Amino acid sequence: MHDFKDYKTVQVPIGGRDYTLYVADDSEKRVKGLSDLNFLPQDEGMLFKYDEPVCHAYTMEKTNIPLRIMFIDEDFRVVGTFNAKARQKEEVRPMSDFKYVIEILDR
Repeated sequence: MHDFKDYKTVQVPIGGRDYTLYVADDSEKRVKGLSDLNFLPQDEGMLFKYDEPVCHAYTMEKTNIPLRIMFIDEDFRVVGTFNAKARQKEEVRPMSDFKYVIEILDR
């Protein structure tokens, strides 16, 4: 289980529910992500933040829980949403650049 005590948090409403998102704002935190977790509360998740827009793939190979992954551009528009299975090897990537990624439990 990860220890998120050194992470900033933000409160974000998604689909009528308020979420506490742990902010992964450096390379080490982004690589670690939610990998190796066996449990994620229904109202928690992660916000991956990049300094500049990027367009690369995300993978679930080391993630033990199903996630909804939302890619958001620098104007805060959702440019891609994926439902990813636990340990999924197939990469997910939106069709355009993004600056933020939100991962929450896929219900």
